[in-house]
Amino acid sequence: MNENELKIKVNELRQEGYGYKRIAKELSISSSAVRHLCLKIEDEEEFVSSCKNCNTRIRSTKGKKKKIFCSDKCRLQWWNSNQSKVNKKAYYTHECNHCHKEFIAYGNSKRLYCSQECYINSKKLNEVNDDEAR
Repeated sequence: MNENELKIKVNELRQEGYGYKRIAKELSISSSAVRHLCLKIEDEEEFVSSCKNCNTRIRSTKGKKKKIFCSDKCRLQWWNSNQSKVNKKAYYTHECNHCHKEFIAYGNSKRLYCSQECYINSKKLNEVNDDEAR
């Protein structure tokens, strides 16, 4: 019996509620071998999941973050089609350095200007002030 067949048999017996010793006796192997196979099975199950977008099976690397999507394409497709499901928490309220209006920015806690227009006008104003100071 090869290792894959042994894993399948051990897994079936574990599902039926058998303990390590009983499985070992049933398959004529040591209880430590059964324990080792059970740990291997648990590790494999833990790192195999399916893509949130296309349901393709994905294997995650042990010790790293569990993968949710199989590719960037699937990730972008899912995020774009499920924006209402995404809990966006990174909204920040700022005051524009140029026009002093209050604005809300998503994902940037250090933003200074409400628009590119205010940014450009502020730079022009700084250049004029620098020229007058000379």
